Amino acid sequence: MARRYPEEFKRMIVKRYQLGNSVKEICAQHSIARSTLFLWVKQYTADEAGQIPREQYLMQKELERLRIENQIFKICGCSPSSPLSDRLAAIDTYQKEFSLHALCRVLQVNRSTYYHHALRAPDQTQLQIEDTVLKPLVKEIFEQSKGRFGARKIRAKLLQDGHSVSERRVLRLMKELKLSSKGNHPKLNSANDRQYQYYPNKLKQNFLTDAPNKVWVSDITYVKVGIDFLYFCVIIDLYARKVVGYEVSENIDTTLVSKAFRHTFESRGKPSGLIFHSDQGSQYTSFEFRNLLKRSRVTQSFSAPGTPYDNAVAESFFASIKKEDFRRNYYKTEEEFRTAVEDYIEFYNDYRPHQRLGFLTPNQAEKAFYDLTGR
Repeated sequence: MARRYPEEFKRMIVKRYQLGNSVKEICAQHSIARSTLFLWVKQYTADEAGQIPREQYLMQKELERLRIENQIFKICGCSPSSPLSDRLAAIDTYQKEFSLHALCRVLQVNRSTYYHHALRAPDQTQLQIEDTVLKPLVKEIFEQSKGRFGARKIRAKLLQDGHSVSERRVLRLMKELKLSSKGNHPKLNSANDRQYQYYPNKLKQNFLTDAPNKVWVSDITYVKVGIDFLYFCVIIDLYARKVVGYEVSENIDTTLVSKAFRHTFESRGKPSGLIFHSDQGSQYTSFEFRNLLKRSRVTQSFSAPGTPYDNAVAESFFASIKKEDFRRNYYKTEEEFRTAVEDYIEFYNDYRPHQRLGFLTPNQAEKAFYDLTGR
């Protein structure tokens, strides 16, 4: 079996090579092959754009893992705090769509627990037996409505016929039957369903700047709070990877990003020559927001459609806050969530060491710039 080396060890070897130590000496001392050494040098040496291939690979891998986990959270209808029986049922339902490892990790179920459940489970659970009865009824009501009824109205018809069932369960059965009503469906971001205009990408994955307030990046995510969702917009200064502004709202609209920008622009002294980068979500491409940036003399930049790596710094921040806070805690109220976001951003900016900054915090990196330049 091939030996696995820690990331810190690989970086140390490359550092020795870059300092001029001989290849022969390094390989002999650490019992590694020359080909291995040169592979690490290639992986951990920055290219012309200042990007380190290994870091790019790890970031892309992490983003893909988080994308799959977000999909699981979105469709499975339960969370790590749900009853174990609900989580096991969700794994049963979606194990053909996602890997068992990913499902168990997201829902925090030991694989041994799931194997025990799967091996000892009856051929059909009571829930599955009831689903077998309900599915043809759901389909019949849906077809009689000529596709007009959604889960709420189908549930009402089932209740009238004496079938006690929740709206969430009807929605799940509709998804399994691939039934979708013809009504207008609100979308978090309709960017993938509209014809694109040409929006320039000024950043082009160059995430290095020589001073604060040259480039800000922004993105939006959603978090389940109680039984509803709240939307969280963040603005990050690329120089020190510092969160310079954010906003939380019940609605994902232009007002959310506009409020976040206005507060940040004021608090940072209305910097000139600023580039504002985001994805092509309708909130950022709206006339109202683009006009706000134009009046503020801010240049707007956009990621290419379907290319999250173009906004990797904002995606990476969301990965950190979800891993280190949102998935560890359950927030019942908006007030609890707002307090948690404020506390985490203070921790992120003032206490959490950042690898890209040489393990300084964002506040330390920004302060060092101003101390050095005397600005």
